[in-house]
Amino acid sequence: MPNARKSSAPPAPHVPQAPHAASHAGKSSATHNRYPIVLVHGMCGWGRDEIFGQHFRYWGGAKGDIQEYLNSKGYETFTASMGPLSSNWDRACELYYFIRGGVVDYGAVHSARYGHARYGRSYPGVFPQWSEAHKVHLIGHSMGGPTARTLIQLLEHGDPDEAAFTPGSHEAPTSDLFKGGKKWVHSLTSVAGVQNGALTADDYDSFPLVLRDIFYSAATLAGLGGKEPFFDFNLQHWGLMREEGEGHEEYIRRALQRRVWKTNDGCIYDLSTVAAHFQNTWATTSDNVYYASYAIDGTFPGPQGIRVPTPNMNPLLKPTGAAVGLNEKDLGGGFAAWRPNDGLVSVPSAQFPLGHAHAFIEPGKPFEPEKGVWYVHPTLMGKDHFNIVMPMHEVTIDELNAFYEGIAQYNHALPA
Repeated sequence: MPNARKSSAPPAPHVPQAPHAASHAGKSSATHNRYPIVLVHGMCGWGRDEIFGQHFRYWGGAKGDIQEYLNSKGYETFTASMGPLSSNWDRACELYYFIRGGVVDYGAVHSARYGHARYGRSYPGVFPQWSEAHKVHLIGHSMGGPTARTLIQLLEHGDPDEAAFTPGSHEAPTSDLFKGGKKWVHSLTSVAGVQNGALTADDYDSFPLVLRDIFYSAATLAGLGGKEPFFDFNLQHWGLMREEGEGHEEYIRRALQRRVWKTNDGCIYDLSTVAAHFQNTWATTSDNVYYASYAIDGTFPGPQGIRVPTPNMNPLLKPTGAAVGLNEKDLGGGFAAWRPNDGLVSVPSAQFPLGHAHAFIEPGKPFEPEKGVWYVHPTLMGKDHFNIVMPMHEVTIDELNAFYEGIAQYNHALPA
């Protein structure tokens, strides 16, 4: 056995810096756009319309409000609300109706295939004028990245099975979402996005326990007791409704026992590396959309090539961060490349979908962004999967506000 090397000292936390929109976009202000921004939460996430979202925001935690900060700076911004445990397909359908308004239609064929109801909740619509003339910018965190990609794919290309559906006498026709031809998204920015799957989700037996612990931790941070209302899992189409007087602990337990986990129509399957491989073949990178990504590395070099979580990583993430740091699964780029991670997602997964066009941004070097190319920003060091959206563990809300304001500036500087 080779001699073990001493672990290197962990790096100092890297404060996320705002991208320089003017030098990157390189266009005159006459070509800039004023499209609104939609913040797309990830797995275990929540929106502002839920009781929990009024105590503790996904985008800003208890100390901040990234949506309202961006609004105060002149960037019209909305926070989406989708199923925290649902599949990318179901979440993309919910995101579509969240923006445009209406009762969620998951598709007649898709719903029959997986055995859930065709229709879900009703959304009033935050941007009903959404169209090719009135596009949106999507900023997705974690599973919000592949969910946004699924939405773009459906908008532009539709789904042949759903488009071919012939409704019966008591059935509604196919939703416009599945008919394609909609170039309605101007940009997608992925922050710690799960573009190539998460090694943590590949452990199918233990991943539900990770989800449970994340929910419990979030409730604790928000100061909610075990019997207080938490948030809606948006699993009505799977027959799950909160019962009167039911606390979040029992609600979480029932949610994790649903039939959805016996299918491939939930987040546990969709976040796996196997599912991501198929999604990357199906959900193409659009030639009509600008793409950017930020990966996070909350680890430092340990003995024999492993990666060790930094001391400031969220304690909830350290066990999974350490497990990923020991990875021996040979994926794109080699097993060692997948060891640096943010506690849940490996750096290569967050950078770009494997096999898709991409370019790595060199710090301080201007570039001319093109549609259909993933522009990979330098990896953010010494941070984790949670504190890139919520101020905690040495990251302040001022730093997060500046980071997302920089993304907003960059997106609005893109040619219209």
